[in-house]
Amino acid sequence: MRDFMTADGIEPRDSGSRLPELLRIRPIGIDDWSNVRYVHGKAFRTILGPHLTPETISAFLAALDDPGYVDRLRDCDLIGAWLDGELVGTAGWRRVDDRAAVATIEGLFVRPMFAFMGIGSALLAHAESRARDAGCVAFTATVAPVSVPFMLRFGYDIAAHGADLPEAPFDEPMFLMRKREGATARAPIVSGDAVDAGSRDPDAIACGTARPRVLLFGK
Repeated sequence: MRDFMTADGIEPRDSGSRLPELLRIRPIGIDDWSNVRYVHGKAFRTILGPHLTPETISAFLAALDDPGYVDRLRDCDLIGAWLDGELVGTAGWRRVDDRAAVATIEGLFVRPMFAFMGIGSALLAHAESRARDAGCVAFTATVAPVSVPFMLRFGYDIAAHGADLPEAPFDEPMFLMRKREGATARAPIVSGDAVDAGSRDPDAIACGTARPRVLLFGK
């Protein structure tokens, strides 16, 4: 993915993922945070919301309005994807601890109306690439059940499952996933009109390292 770096961000060209030509990926800046909140809230309510309890939904939406939500995301390396100048998705990573070369994926959301366009896949790949550039060699993510198929495609295996995982963002059963060394995506990324409706799996994850944190959505 480093080959796509340009002066004003990352420009997908011939990545084999048929991304929109006008998609740009760059680090989140100080003026982007209100749009980040909007993207995360919209993705959460539409994609994860139907699979969670009303109490969990209310807790996340309350946390979204708390200043600590943005403060936490500022502590990770968060990038955003823009389409025609509009923020349509985010993803980030942080080290598990200062001594480990392990990164955990956080903040992966794609607005529902832009799902199944390869945006979530591109964001995950870029976040992993930036973590590798910083010296990380292994990756983890704590995800909701609906997001497991997407992570499996990118070489992540299920390491643990339950409602009390240390890194789980919700008090509901989640999956801790770890990426196999040298693993790559298992299936090609396709555009929305080329995806069979019966085989769609949300290009999304719910992860992070402090409650409540999330990451989700949109291929």
